[in-house]
Amino acid sequence: MFEKPEITKENIMKIIIAIIIASIFLLTLSILTDDNDSRRQISDDNGATETTLSGILSEIKGVGDVNVMVQYNEENSVTGVIVTAEGAEDPVVKNNIAKGVSTLFDIPVSSVMVFEKSQEESEK
Repeated sequence: MFEKPEITKENIMKIIIAIIIASIFLLTLSILTDDNDSRRQISDDNGATETTLSGILSEIKGVGDVNVMVQYNEENSVTGVIVTAEGAEDPVVKNNIAKGVSTLFDIPVSSVMVFEKSQEESEK
């Protein structure tokens, strides 16, 4: 009744090409229908974001005490961050802090300002 199809190199190539085309179509469809980024940034009134970030940054090698201020826009997205940190006089440490904050909030490094903490402030 039904004949068994021959398995040839040509048939296998047609199947592989069909799978690749279908995969590309599904990936394109997924990208086009996906909302921006599924991550959400939440503005907190109690400073938990700043406190948590300060704790994480202070664990970076060469960084001591840290203070952080996060600026949000109307949509609760982070628009800028200021960091004062012991150890920020070292350009490598300063760069590590800026890159870490930039990556965390998905903002450009130019929106992150890192300053060396003054001696008076760090002695408190």
